Amino acid sequence: MEWRNLPTDLVEDILSRIPAITLARFRSTSKQWSAILKSTSFAKMHTAKAQKREDESLNIMLIDSNVFQVRISLGAPYVKVADNPFYLKDPLSNSSRVGVLNLFHCDGLLLCTTKDKRLVVWNPCSGETTWIKPRDIYRESDYYALGYTYDSKSSSKQYKILRVDRHKDVPPNNEYEIYDFTSNTWRILGVATDWFLALYRRGISVKGNTFWIATQAWSPHNNFLLSFDFSAEMFQSLSLPRPFPYSILALSVVREEQLCLLSLTKKELQVCVTTSTGSWSQLLDVTFEYEISSSQFSKGMSFLADKQSKVVRCLNSDNVVYTVQENKHIQVNRLGKGKRESITHDNFESSSVLLNYAPSLTQTQQDYTCKRKSPST
Repeated sequence: MEWRNLPTDLVEDILSRIPAITLARFRSTSKQWSAILKSTSFAKMHTAKAQKREDESLNIMLIDSNVFQVRISLGAPYVKVADNPFYLKDPLSNSSRVGVLNLFHCDGLLLCTTKDKRLVVWNPCSGETTWIKPRDIYRESDYYALGYTYDSKSSSKQYKILRVDRHKDVPPNNEYEIYDFTSNTWRILGVATDWFLALYRRGISVKGNTFWIATQAWSPHNNFLLSFDFSAEMFQSLSLPRPFPYSILALSVVREEQLCLLSLTKKELQVCVTTSTGSWSQLLDVTFEYEISSSQFSKGMSFLADKQSKVVRCLNSDNVVYTVQENKHIQVNRLGKGKRESITHDNFESSSVLLNYAPSLTQTQQDYTCKRKSPST
């Protein structure tokens, strides 16, 4: 029996068992398959059956304004970057590739700020993009985060974008607003004046909400964990591990469920993860025989942590990956074009980002008029 003669429900069941990153190649196989892969019902079915491989994790990396797929083996540690980047097509041009300034990952979707000051939600697996128009203008100092709420009536996720307009006022004047995909509009929510976010601080999505390391606006200017709840549309202050005399460098997420915190002293690197009760548990604590250079583990870096093998991989602003294991070994992989200009508050060029990525067929909204489709790798 040929594929085209199979019942649609059987085809859907077979395709739902194939990894999303592979399904992207099947879109041009037939009209039937194309329609299935673009349907919301199939995306839900595929997500429900998705299984992660335990021996290898799939990640993405932003290097030199391009997004690459990265393979990281846990058994025999190595970092392999794909030869060709994902293709983010410019909707205003048939041939131009858009340079990415920064990105934020949530549920298989990438929220990207582009080098020409535009905002797009992109699924690099399916190639679908949703370009978001600003309420007024986009600024390089803005913070963006993608999150979602769960609608029990439709049994689906409703995606939203948070924008924090960071002013350089003292005291801080952080105006924030929400973009709702159900109405395709921005809504101003309020102004926060009791904290500020350094420009190099990177937000992390955990179960639809976003977390940052923020700093109190008033003396003694302590760091704390700041979260944004997309359901309540409110900021919340959360505690850090205590005592905590370390310099906090970055946040990450483990298996899309646990918040992960990396901190550093001159000779010690510590990684903690949240538990199911909301407390913190130590994942890794390494003491080095020499002082760690600030060029190795720099501000604005990103990292990945593996609980089972107790390995941490850090990507710094010079496109260098440092792998730290429990036995204190450091493995170095140099990527991209090498050394770049340092990140400061007033000079923030394209970031280097290393993220866990869960390939999916997630869509922001099924019938969004500005949604376009472009080829991936």
